[in-house]
Amino acid sequence: MMINNNKQTSHSGVAEVDKGIFWPALITVVVVLISMVLFEEGAKDVLKSIFSFVSNQLGFAYMWAGAFFLGAVAWLSFGKYSHIRLGGPDARPEFGRMSWIAMFFCSGIGTSLIYWAAIEWTYYYNSPPFGLEAQSQAAAEYAAMYGMFHWGPIGWAFYCLSAFPIGYAYYNRKSGGLRLSSACAGIIGEKNANGVMGKIIDIMLIFGLVGATATALASGTPMLAEALSKLVGIEHTFSVDIAVVCIWTAIFVTSVVLGLKKGIKMLSDVNLVAVLILCFIVFVGGPTFFMLNMFTDSFGLMLSEFTRMSFYTDPVGKSMFPQWWTIFYWAWWAAYGPYMGIFIARISRGRTFRELGLTVTLAGSAGCMLFFMLFGNNMMHAELNELYPVLETIKEEGAPVAILGVLLQLPMEWLILPLFVFVGFVYSGTTVDSSAYVMASISSKQLHEGQEPSMYNRLFWALVLGATGLVVMNVGGLEPLKTASIVVGLPLAFLMVISFLSLLRWLREDLEENSAVTHKSNVTAERPVSSDSNDFDLKPVIEGV
Repeated sequence: MMINNNKQTSHSGVAEVDKGIFWPALITVVVVLISMVLFEEGAKDVLKSIFSFVSNQLGFAYMWAGAFFLGAVAWLSFGKYSHIRLGGPDARPEFGRMSWIAMFFCSGIGTSLIYWAAIEWTYYYNSPPFGLEAQSQAAAEYAAMYGMFHWGPIGWAFYCLSAFPIGYAYYNRKSGGLRLSSACAGIIGEKNANGVMGKIIDIMLIFGLVGATATALASGTPMLAEALSKLVGIEHTFSVDIAVVCIWTAIFVTSVVLGLKKGIKMLSDVNLVAVLILCFIVFVGGPTFFMLNMFTDSFGLMLSEFTRMSFYTDPVGKSMFPQWWTIFYWAWWAAYGPYMGIFIARISRGRTFRELGLTVTLAGSAGCMLFFMLFGNNMMHAELNELYPVLETIKEEGAPVAILGVLLQLPMEWLILPLFVFVGFVYSGTTVDSSAYVMASISSKQLHEGQEPSMYNRLFWALVLGATGLVVMNVGGLEPLKTASIVVGLPLAFLMVISFLSLLRWLREDLEENSAVTHKSNVTAERPVSSDSNDFDLKPVIEGV
């Protein structure tokens, strides 16, 4: 039955923890972490086999999922339901447009975008796709472009699609919870969504989110630690990595105390300004025209090769390029997808389906492409013109050293370094805080509109994410969580499809109900009145017409 969209129910206070989700999810994460520490060597062969089977044999499923998700988001944005507004026709946005964009962009990418935007091209340049010659002109052109593809519209469609059913269930149908299980209720049924099946779905989502977030932190934290070491003039050791984690822990603890509007929103707004300043310095101080020309060439190449790359699995050549990159990326986006769907839905009340689909997909892609244009092309220019030995430095000293080495060749290095450190810390803090917010939302009972997850619930999951990131960096266990992401991502992608079908069912039911109510009202207003009545009054009939 369609719930009255115009009636807003306000709830205050915080939501109670759902122990049926909280404890199983926590136990699962702890068991995996302990296994990573105790059985690191023995588990490598098993994990390698799992990764190879999923990526090699089931890689096609991720490719089709990416194409389906992009098409579904486009259909919801331009189709007959594009006018649907989260919260009902009278709902108005809770956040301004720029703050809204800053929140989902900063929460969705973190420091991992800076890291991969700067050095991802080096992998493609040395081991290019489609049988291209390594370190050739064609390899350089594809290398500059492929990262934009991996962080482009398909990836953001993974983020965006589940926001539609989750937001519609929460704001329009008053489901009483920001969960993927609630968004699937239209297909699996309310009883299953609130029962064991729903809890399994939400526990799986938390596990996938821990793996995806820890993977991002494990790749971004060493880069930030390298920058901090250069800033204060000390050697980069694991102790510095721990210090970095402690600093952004303080940042997200502060954000947790301040709440969603004053915490995550404030951090995102500040970070947006700092990032734009950093990007402006790189753009003006770096090889400006090379970056612009390379971006133009890459954009055109991406448009011409988009379909080919979207379905490239290389079953004959067996180069493993799509398995190690595109399929892994799609799995990573899928593992993050429901989390971002929940977070985007939470901050998108008052937005229409068209606003939601187009803004998230296009603004998210454009922001990522900006980073690849500036940081990636700046690094490539330094290598190709022998201004800095990027490839050699990455091989000998690591990617963080190379990234900072190229950036510090630019003018205003006295400003670039502290600004880079600041941006990195705020990015990490925002990513962890928003992830913890979603995990706390999932593990809360009946999170009604106007309520927030318990501060202690959010803080606990944030600490779990930080601890996981440290374990991953300490034991060199990026591979286990990379495998976890790609394995968990597949069922989560399937569940996102279920939530989409659930949304379609709700929309049809609600549209038919509204049409029936409207038709009944019109028939009642226009029904002729018997001439036998002595008290006949023409006023209702005239007003009805």
